[in-house]
Amino acid sequence: MPGWIVVTCKTDHGDKEVKSMDVPSSLAREDYAACCCAVQNLCLSLHNAGLGSKWGTGGVNFDSNFHDILGFEEGEYCIGTIWFGTPTKTSEAPPKKRSVENVMVRHD
Repeated sequence: MPGWIVVTCKTDHGDKEVKSMDVPSSLAREDYAACCCAVQNLCLSLHNAGLGSKWGTGGVNFDSNFHDILGFEEGEYCIGTIWFGTPTKTSEAPPKKRSVENVMVRHD
């Protein structure tokens, strides 16, 4: 069951001035970060359901023709494309990490 999801961000902050994402404390950067967190949670949910996923941010995501085809609204931008499907092969879980007591050496 292959598929893909395009994740976008569009927010309305009313009359508030929204500074550029270049400003660390800007609402624009916070909105982008919140969308990225949502994408990560989506990928974890897909994994939990037995599906594989890949989050891509290739050039097509930022092409105006792509935006037109998908019907992006004014001010909406692409966070990325999530490719998902049933994996043909799964890997084994990584070995558990050793406890702190097993790796830390105390020197007096």
